[in-house]
Amino acid sequence: MKKSITVKFLHILSLIAFVFMYQEYTSEISWKVASLFDYFRVDNDGTFMMVSVHHIIMALITLGILYILHRWKNIDFKITFKVDACGIKYTLIYCAACLVYFIFWYVIFGFMLDSVAEYDYELSTINVLGTLGFQLFLSGTEELMFRALPIGCLKAVWGKNSKFADLVILLLTSLLFTVAHIHFGKPLFSQFYGLILVFIHGLMYGMVYVKSKSIIYPVVMHGVSNFISVGGCYMYMVLSHII
Repeated sequence: MKKSITVKFLHILSLIAFVFMYQEYTSEISWKVASLFDYFRVDNDGTFMMVSVHHIIMALITLGILYILHRWKNIDFKITFKVDACGIKYTLIYCAACLVYFIFWYVIFGFMLDSVAEYDYELSTINVLGTLGFQLFLSGTEELMFRALPIGCLKAVWGKNSKFADLVILLLTSLLFTVAHIHFGKPLFSQFYGLILVFIHGLMYGMVYVKSKSIIYPVVMHGVSNFISVGGCYMYMVLSHII
């Protein structure tokens, strides 16, 4: 019994290490491929095209890996769209909560404390539409790599479904998601609040993924959250120069 638990624990640790390396190297490879193209005619400020191509490449690579693992190990990564009342409810609650949070954030830290960092590019039509389009439609594709892949594989290795197993898996995958957002060139303490938020968002995305049994809902949550965040900053930048 102890031996089987030890073996399973080692399998889980090995899988976490593999997923971490996959996430890091896939992101790096995607950036390198995306950098091969010239986007100047469409995006002369470099605000959205390269990162869009980067996310598309990551998504395509990950979809290929998910397909191979599904065929090889019969792992259900829950990629297909599924109408789920629980998924819809939690997605709507999450999006509403994000809207309230960012309104509060920009009012308090923007207009009252004047401590919101503004974007350093011109708010031209192409920049605004391009960046908001990326956030809404493409940023959520990260959920394939940070939720579907690790959660699907960890649940397959764990074997027995239980609330405890789901909790541990959600914590582990949220930790991986947080590590991926660390900027190692900056002091860690200056990123602490942002990383805590990333971890919390990761937990919510994972929870809805597990409950709804569909990756679509965390994809929507991720995209809408980023859209509200960036769009809110744009509104703050415009209003702060008027008020």
